[in-house]
Amino acid sequence: MEKEELLKLIATKEDDRHDFKEQWYEPGQGNSDKAEMLKDIFSFVNTVHNEYCYLIFGIADGTHEVVGVENSKHRYNTQQITDWLSKLPIEPEIPEIRIDTFHIQEHEVDVMVIQNTDNVPVFLSDEQKGKGFGKHSIHPGQVFTRREDTNTPISRTANYNQLVELFKKHLGLNLPIKGRFKKVLKDWKNWNYYEHTGEVGLQYEIDPAFKIVFVEKSSNIKADTFSLSQIRADIDWEDALLTHNNNTIKEISVVNLDGGRFKAVVPDKGTISYFGENLFYDCYRGNSLKYHLEELINNLHSPISPDRGSFEKLMGAIVLYRNADYQHEVERGLEKIWKSIDASTNPSSEEIDMYRHKLESDLPSGSDELSDVAVQNMVKQMKTTKYVKTFLTQNQT
Repeated sequence: MEKEELLKLIATKEDDRHDFKEQWYEPGQGNSDKAEMLKDIFSFVNTVHNEYCYLIFGIADGTHEVVGVENSKHRYNTQQITDWLSKLPIEPEIPEIRIDTFHIQEHEVDVMVIQNTDNVPVFLSDEQKGKGFGKHSIHPGQVFTRREDTNTPISRTANYNQLVELFKKHLGLNLPIKGRFKKVLKDWKNWNYYEHTGEVGLQYEIDPAFKIVFVEKSSNIKADTFSLSQIRADIDWEDALLTHNNNTIKEISVVNLDGGRFKAVVPDKGTISYFGENLFYDCYRGNSLKYHLEELINNLHSPISPDRGSFEKLMGAIVLYRNADYQHEVERGLEKIWKSIDASTNPSSEEIDMYRHKLESDLPSGSDELSDVAVQNMVKQMKTTKYVKTFLTQNQT
């Protein structure tokens, strides 16, 4: 969370994304104990929207005055809250939470950042009461949720309609069709490979309306940087048509790699810029439809899936980011050392000769990729990709 976003929330009325607490939960202070804290966490996890939620400590409810928590004896940090939750019998999974601290108006404000998940509803599988839980018990299967600025009372559970909405979120039924496709793509075990009547594709067994059809397409590009990682560098191009009820939702470029032994999604081109000069490299974004399709292909154990060695070579030639924001952050950092990257990724004459020879053995004579400039650019991109991967390994955040 950025400080600017927090300031906007502080100026905004409480809703189903954020709530103010004057202090942290104090043991023995009525409802302000661990039972109440767990109820509030579950209430925000069990929301039907698809956004992060925030419990903001050190803000007076009603007036929104910044009072701070610097004198609180019961503050939690990320490790402490994670350790506490991990000891509880939480189903279906422990919520992902972190604590951020900000200095505002000479006070410290803690923010509990509760990550969005579709694994809802979240609840306890065994009763929790006694030490730390004050006078309250939280019962197995009891579901708390939040509507607007109100949580389910600790003595009650979500009603039927609220549970229906949560299960719709769990199944992706509250998402637009692209979001639903992303969700089913992650359910690897329920996809089947098929070949019939001249059509090759994948179909989702639980809901056959979801299909992926592979269609040949022509391209003048006979090899690319990432294909140099394979035994054979030549590639054939296709479109993967992501369809629902025979309507095409998305077209994603794929290639047949290593002499057609397996398919791979064509990666994006990352860019490191410096005063109009660009260094390019290959990357995937982990939260994208493209990468979810790539993961599905890799985990199918089908005729279009790579063996372990081929897969490791492919991913060794591609940078994997969590999301586009993280990619942007990394690239802005790399721009500061652009000259060093540029100098260290210049191909040697030996490297150019080695990869030209490899390409000459795999591509038709006269292919554009065999020119001196093309070979040099491909090798430089390959070395830039390796540089970025090493940089990420050494600076993991």
